[in-house]
Amino acid sequence: MEYISDRELLKTTLEKMGISGHFDSLGLQFHLVEYHKGELLVAPFKPMDQLLFLARGRVSIYGLREDGSSFSVYLAGHSVLLGDVEFIRKEPLPFYTEALEKVLCVSLSTTRHRESLEKDVRFLNFLLHSVADKFHMFFQMGNPAQPVEEKLVAFLRDLQPDHTLHGMKVGILQLHCSRSQLQRVVRKLCEQGVLEKLGKGQYQLV
Repeated sequence: MEYISDRELLKTTLEKMGISGHFDSLGLQFHLVEYHKGELLVAPFKPMDQLLFLARGRVSIYGLREDGSSFSVYLAGHSVLLGDVEFIRKEPLPFYTEALEKVLCVSLSTTRHRESLEKDVRFLNFLLHSVADKFHMFFQMGNPAQPVEEKLVAFLRDLQPDHTLHGMKVGILQLHCSRSQLQRVVRKLCEQGVLEKLGKGQYQLV
């Protein structure tokens, strides 16, 4: 983790993401922080004392089974908020959040600002929507009764800003399915004109 001392980049990022509009509180101190590929942003053993707005890059949220194997919970990208559930629970979750590439975040200390944030109605409303969206996504992507075809279309339509599948591995982790299942679904949707192939492993919702 590395803090980025670039006031102009911080100002531009805050404006571009509209972060200040989520708060009524005054005097909040935001910072830019960068994580390298493979670095943990969140972990059960690591107290989460900040809110992280993902400005650039992708992260994988996953859990560990008793035998040491991992299971994917969610792949998150631009504009996702990390630390919202931890802010409410005031304790870590049993999940890890790992940078899949270099990740840039806007950070806000919850230790420093908790008192004002807990009285900030606009922020609490934003927090409620963030947590609700996560639970909806967890259910939608993790529902074993929902066909992979429906999960893929919903993922590209509702969760991907560019409506594009960036690699089969991303789809496998996000949709909790096998490579062969995903390949069959992608092939079918391409034949139906629902998806358009952009390149190797790259498919966009039409």
